Amino acid sequence: MADSEFVSAAQFGEFVKRVDEQFEHLNKLADQRYESINQRLADADKARDQNLAHVNQRFDDMNRGMNQRFDDMNRGINERFDSLDKRFDDQRRIVTVLLTAIVTTMAAGAAAGIGAALKYVFFS
Repeated sequence: MADSEFVSAAQFGEFVKRVDEQFEHLNKLADQRYESINQRLADADKARDQNLAHVNQRFDDMNRGMNQRFDDMNRGINERFDSLDKRFDDQRRIVTVLLTAIVTTMAAGAAAGIGAALKYVFFS
């Protein structure tokens, strides 16, 4: 049989005490590591929230800019249509005046011709 060595109860107690101290030390290290990881996760969440707020702000700015551009485009288009409507109204007035003058002139000429024909027929 192999030689056996026996330890005293005090030596075993000291051994158990030191093992317990090592486990306490490991538990403290694990707790510190856990707290460190939690802090890093909290920092990452904070950074993500800040980035999300920044991205949302950028989208809002882009949306406002696009809305402003569309409003400017619509205003320009409406101004062009208003200008075309005015030009069309002006042209319509000119054509109406010219047609009225032509019809009036033709009616006066026709009346004069009829008058001359009646005078010739009845008073010649």
